[in-house]
Amino acid sequence: MNPQLAERTTFSDADAEAIKQVLPKLFENDESSARPAGSMEVLKVIWWKHNCKSGKYSSTKVHRTLTVNPDGSYGLAGLSELVPEEIDGF
Repeated sequence: MNPQLAERTTFSDADAEAIKQVLPKLFENDESSARPAGSMEVLKVIWWKHNCKSGKYSSTKVHRTLTVNPDGSYGLAGLSELVPEEIDGF
């Protein structure tokens, strides 16, 4: 989420928090003929929050700290002063 754009659209920290709370439950009770119940799930949400408006690191640098393996396991490399929050899926 981009703070500069958020100011123009009135997107707030409360809005970001609401998104963070719902992401782990994204596919709860979600089914269709193409996607039967239980066929999709969120295993983990990785949430980063910068300590300043302009961001301490570029989004590319942040996203490159996350490596997802074919078996679903993942690794997180550290960035100074930017600690990711790991939220279990529902």
